[in-house]
Amino acid sequence: MVTEMNSTRYFVSAIQMAESFYWGHNLLVRSKTFICNNLFCLIIIFLFVWWSTILADAQGPPFNKELTSIVENELQSGMVASIQVAELGSGKILMETNPDLPLVPASTLKIITSACALSYLGPDYIYRTNVYADGWNGSSVKSLYVKGAGDPHFVTEDLFLLTRMIADKGLVEVRGSIIVDDSFFEPGKPVDENEELGTRAYHAPYSALSLNFNSVKVSAIASSRVGQAARVILDPASQYFELRSNVMTVEGSRPCQFDINKTSTPEGKELLAISGSIGVDSQSRSRYVNVSNPSLYFGYTLKEFLQREGIKIQGNVVPGRVPDSATLICDYPSKPMSSIIYWLNKFSNNFMAEQVCLTLGATALGVPGTREKGLEVLKRYLLKCGVSDSQFSLSDASGLSRGNKVSASTLVKVLLTSVGDFNYGPEYLSSFAVSGVDGTLKEKFSDANMRRKIRAKTGTLRGVSALAGFGVSKTGRILVFSVLVNSSKPKGFLDQAEKIARSIFNVNFEKK
Repeated sequence: MVTEMNSTRYFVSAIQMAESFYWGHNLLVRSKTFICNNLFCLIIIFLFVWWSTILADAQGPPFNKELTSIVENELQSGMVASIQVAELGSGKILMETNPDLPLVPASTLKIITSACALSYLGPDYIYRTNVYADGWNGSSVKSLYVKGAGDPHFVTEDLFLLTRMIADKGLVEVRGSIIVDDSFFEPGKPVDENEELGTRAYHAPYSALSLNFNSVKVSAIASSRVGQAARVILDPASQYFELRSNVMTVEGSRPCQFDINKTSTPEGKELLAISGSIGVDSQSRSRYVNVSNPSLYFGYTLKEFLQREGIKIQGNVVPGRVPDSATLICDYPSKPMSSIIYWLNKFSNNFMAEQVCLTLGATALGVPGTREKGLEVLKRYLLKCGVSDSQFSLSDASGLSRGNKVSASTLVKVLLTSVGDFNYGPEYLSSFAVSGVDGTLKEKFSDANMRRKIRAKTGTLRGVSALAGFGVSKTGRILVFSVLVNSSKPKGFLDQAEKIARSIFNVNFEKK
């Protein structure tokens, strides 16, 4: 009986096992079929997406057809362009042509210089112009030392305030000389293959101790009588200059015309010989002229200001170094770097760009700051932004040199990187000229459709037209763009970049 029951139990168990195997086998088969079917579908979807990507890459960015039409309409014979337009935020490339082709960027190079300065030095970076003294004896000192750190925006008003700071220390006499120390930079001159370096303000040399962008304002004012000498004024007045004027007042309202000839004196000062004429009924005329020895210019002008405050200066102004024994008596701070970059970009100031470059070199790679050191810092910044070193070469930091070469994609990468960094992006964006409102774009894109729709940096040399920055399309998309146009016949000035940019912002950038 027991044997029968066990046999029956085993038989039932065997039946149950067989059933389980049967249904399990069917489920496995069905599962395999399901997986195979779905895997096949996934492969089909993947191949579709992959092929679509291949086709999209072959066709290029979605609005290249529109850009091709724009370029064909605007570029003349002998011109070549590097253009790229991306969407802010996503970084998606919307249109491009020759995006990686390095061309002469002119002043759009300042996009790189200013971004690097804000990134490396920071928006709150301060330059300090320090005054030291030795041999302090009550209200007098043996020598007065002034050491510069490269402030690019130290102007007459700053010198007046520095003079007041010195006077407020109770100083009434300098028994010796004023020593000017510009050792933080290695002095340098602009790189300009376009014309010979002359007296123009934008050819001013660079120095760690600078005043008024190392230039002086020369103004001629007509006399009230014909045949008499016109009045010629220097601003600021400075003992650095010896002035010889031969500007005569003539009949009528003939505009003032005068030539300026500069020569150095044995003491290192400058003799300005000014000749010309001005109509008796004509308005005064002013020109800015660069100085040859910035630190002496600073020192002699400071001497003039101190003497106006009643402080006696027994000695002269001489170059030198601040000794370790000297005592710091005044520490004059500059405007923050954010403010300096604001003026640098808004008005495309070459001098400020080069001073900032030298500052980067001195700060990152050691004193003295040199152009080579500064450009090395700019190069490292570009590589950090993901730019290939085949897409740029740098000769200066302002864009005056034709030795500079950058691509449109390089500038777009820098713009996207910088505006996306909350540490300095807001200050960076606010430094660009606003279309129809201020800076170098005040007279451009001023119509109702474009006013305040573009924030960008201009670039102009003979045969070079460039524009790069940010803008809002007519469909409301915020674009990051770079347009570089070079001509093989650089005889005149071009406006192709402006025309191309205007056409780009008229494109209907609907999602594709």
